Amino acid sequence: MIERAIAIVLGAAFAAALAQGADTSQWTNLNALRAGDRMGVVQADMKRLEGSFVSFTDAGVTLRADQEVTVMKQNVVRVYRPSPKRRLKRIIIGAAIGVAAGSILAATAGDRFRNEGQDVNSGLWIAGGAGFGAGIGALTGGGYQTIYQKSR
Repeated sequence: MIERAIAIVLGAAFAAALAQGADTSQWTNLNALRAGDRMGVVQADMKRLEGSFVSFTDAGVTLRADQEVTVMKQNVVRVYRPSPKRRLKRIIIGAAIGVAAGSILAATAGDRFRNEGQDVNSGLWIAGGAGFGAGIGALTGGGYQTIYQKSR
């Protein structure tokens, strides 16, 4: 049972690593953006410009911040999309995983402690797992999704 859970977690981590390894050196990746999408551009002088995507051509990318701005392709180091804020969803998923882990620990290690004559409160194990999982869920995620990055 535990080996199966470990295999599932490792498989998910491997799939996530493969997904992040996508080729981001192609300018045509900007086709993934739609007009109005939140996006950002890191320029050659390392200044960051964020706004709503308008369009792109072979010459540059246009976005609307306070006003419409076009950044020439040769000045673009990276184009990214900020990740959506879904912290509550991550907290709930983390808490659910924590409850499952706490239940497994209460059933396995708790039985061992009970056999040794110690009083084990399974509810504390489950609640502790839920709290720990919720905390990890709140701290994970976020970041940016790179759409285009100039190859070196």
